[in-house]
Amino acid sequence: MSVASVYENLYRIERLAAAELSDGGGPFGFDAHTALAFDWLIERYGCDAIVETGCNHGDTTEYLARTYPHLTVLTCDVVPRYVEFVRERVGVLPNVAVDLCDSTELVRRVQGQFERPIYYLDAHWYEDWPLARELELIERGVIMIDDFDIGHPRFGYDEYKGVRCGPEILKPFAEKFPTFYVTNPNARYDLPCLQVGRRAGRAFCQVGLPRDYMRYHRWFARRDTATGASPAVAKAAAGTTPTASS
Repeated sequence: MSVASVYENLYRIERLAAAELSDGGGPFGFDAHTALAFDWLIERYGCDAIVETGCNHGDTTEYLARTYPHLTVLTCDVVPRYVEFVRERVGVLPNVAVDLCDSTELVRRVQGQFERPIYYLDAHWYEDWPLARELELIERGVIMIDDFDIGHPRFGYDEYKGVRCGPEILKPFAEKFPTFYVTNPNARYDLPCLQVGRRAGRAFCQVGLPRDYMRYHRWFARRDTATGASPAVAKAAAGTTPTASS
C-alpha cells in the first residue's frame, strides 16, 4: 500500500462535482480513509482492473486513473453531458475508458475479461437504482458499495423509494457472499480524514476469490450477510457460542 501515493494524488484532483453531490464532490468525497482502504484492497488482492459505475463529473475517475496508471479504469454514466465532460477531462490518460451506458451493461460486458477486478458501485440514475442488478452480474472480484448504512451517525447513506442502502439489500446475496464488511468508524488510519461534511458509509465484499484478506484488517468490520449483524451477534441469535476467531 502506498500512503504517499494516495496523499499525493487525492488532494491534487480538482473538485468539479461539488454542486451536485451531497458530500461536496472530490475523489471519494475527499474521504482519505476510503482512498486508503481502496488502495489496500487493490494491492492485497492484486486487482487488475477498476470498474466504476456512475462517473458524474469524473472527480473519482480522474483520481483512480492517475493513481493507478498500470490498471485499466472503466467507468460509465447515462447522462450524455457527464460522459462528454469526463471524456475530455481524462482524455490524455491512456488507461481510462468512459462509456455512455447503463451501469449493468458495463458490468455485464467486463465479466470474464479480468481475473481480479475491483468494482466501485456508485450508480443511481435518478429514479433507477441498479445496485441489485449489478451484484447479480458480478461473477468475480472485489466490491465496494458507496453510500451504505453502516449504523453510525457520522456516515450517511442513500435511500430510494423507501429502501435504504444497507444490510437488508444484501440479504438476497447471502449464498453468493456469506460475509460482507463495512467501514470501521473506530479504526486508526495512516492519514487523517479532513472531510468535515457528509461522509458516506461503504460496504465491501468479494466474489469468486479464494482468500478473504479483509477479515483480519482493522479498517473493515465484518457482518453476516444473511442477518446483517456482526458474527458474534449472529451466532448468539442462532444459539451458538462465538469462538475466539470471531
